[in-house]
Amino acid sequence: MFDLVFSRKAARTLLLPMCFLFPAPAFADEVQQQVLAFAKTVGDDDFAFTQTSSNQRSGEAMKEYVVRYDPRRAKGARWTVVKFEGRAPTAKETALITKQANKGRVPSYGRIANWFGSPAKRIAAGSGTVTYRFAQLPKGTINMGSHDASADTVAEVVVNTSGKVPFVERARFVSTKPFRMMMVAKVEKFEAATVYRMQENGKPMVVGAATDMSGSMLGKAGSFKNRVSYSEIAAR
Repeated sequence: MFDLVFSRKAARTLLLPMCFLFPAPAFADEVQQQVLAFAKTVGDDDFAFTQTSSNQRSGEAMKEYVVRYDPRRAKGARWTVVKFEGRAPTAKETALITKQANKGRVPSYGRIANWFGSPAKRIAAGSGTVTYRFAQLPKGTINMGSHDASADTVAEVVVNTSGKVPFVERARFVSTKPFRMMMVAKVEKFEAATVYRMQENGKPMVVGAATDMSGSMLGKAGSFKNRVSYSEIAAR
Protein backbone atom coordinates (compact mmCIF):
# COMPACT_ATOMS: atom_id res chain seq x y z
CA MET A 1 0.00 0.00 0.00
CA PHE A 2 0.42 1.56 -0.11
CA ASP A 3 1.08 4.66 -2.27
CA LEU A 4 0.22 4.91 -5.95
CA VAL A 5 2.80 6.19 -8.40
CA PHE A 6 1.85 6.57 -12.04
CA SER A 7 4.29 6.88 -14.91
CA ARG A 8 3.45 8.76 -18.11
CA LYS A 9 1.95 5.54 -19.41
CA ALA A 10 -0.30 5.17 -16.40
CA ALA A 11 -3.38 6.34 -18.28
CA ARG A 12 -3.07 3.01 -20.06
CA THR A 13 -1.14 0.70 -17.78
CA LEU A 14 -1.12 0.76 -14.01
CA LEU A 15 2.01 -0.16 -12.11
CA LEU A 16 1.06 -0.70 -8.79
CA PRO A 17 -0.60 -1.13 -5.79
CA MET A 18 4.54 0.78 -1.84
CA CYS A 19 10.24 3.13 3.40
CA PHE A 20 11.19 6.30 4.52
CA LEU A 21 11.98 6.37 8.22
CA PHE A 22 9.87 9.04 9.88
CA PRO A 23 9.58 9.38 13.65
CA ALA A 24 6.15 8.63 15.08
CA PRO A 25 4.34 12.01 15.05
CA ALA A 26 2.70 13.38 18.18
CA PHE A 27 -0.82 13.24 16.70
CA ALA A 28 -0.69 9.49 15.97
CA ASP A 29 -2.55 7.39 18.52
CA GLU A 30 -1.03 4.28 20.06
CA VAL A 31 -2.27 1.86 17.40
CA GLN A 32 -1.06 4.16 14.62
CA GLN A 33 2.36 4.35 16.23
CA GLN A 34 2.55 0.55 16.43
CA VAL A 35 1.49 0.15 12.80
CA LEU A 36 3.98 2.81 11.71
CA ALA A 37 6.87 1.24 13.62
CA PHE A 38 6.05 -2.22 12.29
CA ALA A 39 5.79 -1.02 8.67
CA LYS A 40 9.35 0.32 8.90
CA THR A 41 10.62 -3.21 9.51
CA VAL A 42 9.25 -4.52 6.18
CA GLY A 43 11.46 -4.03 3.13
CA ASP A 44 10.99 -4.26 -0.62
CA ASP A 45 13.09 -7.42 -0.80
CA ASP A 46 11.43 -9.42 1.97
CA PHE A 47 9.36 -11.53 -0.43
CA ALA A 48 9.47 -13.22 -3.79
CA PHE A 49 6.09 -13.45 -5.51
CA THR A 50 4.13 -13.95 -8.71
CA GLN A 51 2.05 -10.97 -9.82
CA THR A 52 -0.91 -11.35 -12.16
CA SER A 53 -2.18 -8.06 -13.63
CA SER A 54 -5.34 -7.51 -15.65
CA ASN A 55 -5.85 -4.13 -17.34
CA GLN A 56 -8.87 -2.94 -19.28
CA ARG A 57 -9.61 0.34 -21.01
CA SER A 58 -13.17 1.16 -22.04
CA GLY A 59 -14.05 -0.32 -25.40
CA GLU A 60 -11.10 -2.71 -25.36
CA ALA A 61 -10.59 -6.31 -24.30
CA MET A 62 -8.90 -7.00 -21.01
CA LYS A 63 -5.15 -7.63 -21.18
CA GLU A 64 -3.42 -9.89 -18.70
CA TYR A 65 0.20 -10.56 -17.94
CA VAL A 66 2.02 -12.55 -15.29
CA VAL A 67 5.42 -11.63 -13.89
CA ARG A 68 7.65 -13.10 -11.20
CA TYR A 69 9.72 -11.04 -8.76
CA ASP A 70 12.74 -12.58 -7.04
CA PRO A 71 14.87 -10.31 -4.80
CA ARG A 72 17.71 -12.84 -4.84
CA ARG A 73 18.47 -11.97 -8.46
CA ALA A 74 20.69 -9.05 -9.49
CA LYS A 75 19.04 -5.65 -9.77
CA GLY A 76 17.61 -5.16 -13.24
CA ALA A 77 16.97 -8.89 -13.54
CA ARG A 78 14.57 -9.44 -10.65
CA TRP A 79 11.42 -9.29 -12.79
CA THR A 80 10.69 -12.20 -15.12
CA VAL A 81 7.77 -12.19 -17.55
CA VAL A 82 5.96 -15.52 -17.26
CA LYS A 83 2.91 -15.05 -19.50
CA PHE A 84 1.23 -12.46 -21.66
CA GLU A 85 -2.39 -12.99 -22.70
CA GLY A 86 -2.16 -16.59 -21.50
CA ARG A 87 0.81 -17.49 -23.66
CA ALA A 88 4.57 -17.25 -23.65
CA PRO A 89 5.58 -13.61 -24.29
CA THR A 90 7.45 -12.51 -27.36
CA ALA A 91 10.89 -10.93 -26.99
CA LYS A 92 9.38 -7.49 -27.62
CA GLU A 93 6.64 -7.99 -25.03
CA THR A 94 9.16 -9.28 -22.52
CA ALA A 95 11.40 -6.25 -23.02
CA LEU A 96 8.51 -3.78 -22.70
CA ILE A 97 6.92 -5.34 -19.61
CA THR A 98 10.27 -5.82 -17.90
CA LYS A 99 11.26 -2.22 -18.58
CA GLN A 100 8.04 -0.91 -17.07
CA ALA A 101 8.33 -3.23 -14.06
CA ASN A 102 11.88 -2.07 -13.36
CA LYS A 103 10.72 1.56 -13.44
CA GLY A 104 7.94 0.92 -10.97
CA ARG A 105 8.06 0.28 -7.25
CA VAL A 106 8.14 -3.20 -5.81
CA PRO A 107 4.84 -3.86 -4.00
CA SER A 108 5.68 -3.68 -0.31
CA TYR A 109 3.78 -3.28 2.94
CA GLY A 110 6.67 -1.13 4.15
CA ARG A 111 5.55 1.88 2.13
CA ILE A 112 2.63 2.32 4.47
CA ALA A 113 5.19 4.06 6.68
CA ASN A 114 5.27 6.91 4.13
CA TRP A 115 1.76 8.06 5.02
CA PHE A 116 0.17 6.14 7.90
CA GLY A 117 1.50 8.53 10.56
CA SER A 118 -0.40 11.50 9.11
CA PRO A 119 -3.50 12.92 10.88
CA ALA A 120 -6.39 10.44 10.98
CA LYS A 121 -9.70 9.96 12.72
CA ARG A 122 -10.67 6.65 14.28
CA ILE A 123 -14.14 6.06 12.85
CA ALA A 124 -14.90 2.49 13.94
CA ALA A 125 -13.67 -0.30 16.16
CA GLY A 126 -14.91 -3.86 16.01
CA SER A 127 -13.82 -7.26 17.17
CA GLY A 128 -10.17 -7.38 16.21
CA THR A 129 -10.19 -4.32 13.91
CA VAL A 130 -9.89 -0.55 14.06
CA THR A 131 -10.80 1.70 11.11
CA TYR A 132 -9.21 5.07 10.40
CA ARG A 133 -10.13 7.84 7.99
CA PHE A 134 -7.48 10.13 6.50
CA ALA A 135 -8.94 13.39 5.16
CA GLN A 136 -5.88 13.85 2.94
CA LEU A 137 -2.49 12.25 2.41
CA PRO A 138 1.06 13.58 2.64
CA LYS A 139 2.64 15.14 -0.42
CA GLY A 140 4.09 12.54 -2.79
CA THR A 141 1.85 9.67 -1.67
CA ILE A 142 -0.28 9.60 -4.82
CA ASN A 143 1.40 10.86 -7.97
CA MET A 144 -0.20 10.65 -11.40
CA GLY A 145 2.13 11.87 -14.08
CA SER A 146 3.18 15.35 -12.99
CA HIS A 147 0.12 15.77 -10.76
CA ASP A 148 0.27 15.11 -7.03
CA ALA A 149 -3.25 14.04 -6.00
CA SER A 150 -2.34 13.34 -2.36
CA ALA A 151 -4.02 16.41 -0.85
CA ASP A 152 -7.24 15.62 -2.74
CA THR A 153 -7.46 11.96 -1.77
CA VAL A 154 -9.17 10.44 1.25
CA ALA A 155 -8.31 7.04 2.66
CA GLU A 156 -10.12 4.55 4.86
CA VAL A 157 -7.92 1.94 6.45
CA VAL A 158 -8.82 -1.18 8.39
CA VAL A 159 -6.20 -2.26 10.91
CA ASN A 160 -6.15 -5.84 12.15
CA THR A 161 -5.56 -5.78 15.91
CA SER A 162 -6.23 -9.45 16.64
CA GLY A 163 -2.59 -10.57 16.63
CA LYS A 164 0.56 -9.65 18.51
CA VAL A 165 1.25 -6.67 16.26
CA PRO A 166 -1.45 -4.54 14.58
CA PHE A 167 -1.14 -4.21 10.81
CA VAL A 168 -3.10 -2.67 7.96
CA GLU A 169 -5.35 -5.30 6.44
CA ARG A 170 -7.24 -3.18 3.90
CA ALA A 171 -6.75 0.32 2.52
CA ARG A 172 -9.10 2.20 0.21
CA PHE A 173 -8.30 5.50 -1.52
CA VAL A 174 -10.79 7.82 -3.27
CA SER A 175 -10.14 11.11 -5.06
CA THR A 176 -12.21 14.08 -3.95
CA LYS A 177 -12.03 16.26 -7.07
CA PRO A 178 -11.11 16.00 -10.77
CA PHE A 179 -7.61 16.78 -12.00
CA ARG A 180 -5.57 16.82 -15.19
CA MET A 181 -2.52 14.79 -16.06
CA MET A 182 -0.23 14.79 -19.10
CA MET A 183 -2.10 17.92 -20.33
CA VAL A 184 -4.46 15.90 -22.54
CA ALA A 185 -6.05 13.67 -19.90
CA LYS A 186 -8.62 14.57 -17.26
CA VAL A 187 -9.33 12.19 -14.39
CA GLU A 188 -12.82 12.69 -13.02
CA LYS A 189 -12.43 10.11 -10.28
CA PHE A 190 -10.25 7.27 -9.17
CA GLU A 191 -10.64 4.62 -6.50
CA ALA A 192 -7.99 2.19 -5.37
CA ALA A 193 -7.95 -0.58 -2.81
CA THR A 194 -5.24 -2.87 -1.47
CA VAL A 195 -5.46 -5.98 0.69
CA TYR A 196 -2.63 -7.29 2.87
CA ARG A 197 -2.22 -10.61 4.65
CA MET A 198 0.20 -11.63 7.36
CA GLN A 199 2.68 -14.22 6.08
CA GLU A 200 4.36 -17.13 7.84
CA ASN A 201 7.47 -15.08 8.62
CA GLY A 202 5.39 -12.63 10.66
CA LYS A 203 5.41 -9.84 8.07
CA PRO A 204 2.50 -8.67 5.89
CA MET A 205 2.49 -8.77 2.10
CA VAL A 206 0.13 -7.39 -0.54
CA VAL A 207 -2.21 -10.11 -1.80
CA GLY A 208 -4.52 -8.07 -4.00
CA ALA A 209 -5.11 -4.59 -5.41
CA ALA A 210 -7.69 -2.88 -7.59
CA THR A 211 -7.89 0.52 -9.26
CA ASP A 212 -10.75 2.14 -11.17
CA MET A 213 -10.37 5.41 -13.04
CA SER A 214 -12.80 7.41 -15.15
CA GLY A 215 -12.28 10.57 -17.14
CA SER A 216 -11.35 11.64 -20.64
CA MET A 217 -8.42 11.60 -23.05
CA LEU A 218 -8.32 14.31 -25.70
CA GLY A 219 -11.94 15.06 -24.86
CA LYS A 220 -13.13 11.47 -25.29
CA ALA A 221 -14.68 9.90 -22.20
CA GLY A 222 -13.32 6.59 -21.01
CA SER A 223 -12.40 4.41 -18.09
CA PHE A 224 -9.56 2.21 -16.92
CA LYS A 225 -9.62 -0.83 -14.64
CA ASN A 226 -6.73 -2.69 -13.11
CA ARG A 227 -6.81 -5.83 -10.98
CA VAL A 228 -3.70 -7.36 -9.46
CA SER A 229 -3.30 -10.56 -7.48
CA TYR A 230 -0.21 -11.99 -5.78
CA SER A 231 0.53 -15.68 -5.38
CA GLU A 232 3.44 -18.01 -4.67
CA ILE A 233 4.56 -15.56 -1.99
CA ALA A 234 7.80 -16.71 -0.36
CA ALA A 235 9.72 -14.93 2.40
CA ARG A 236 13.41 -14.19 1.69
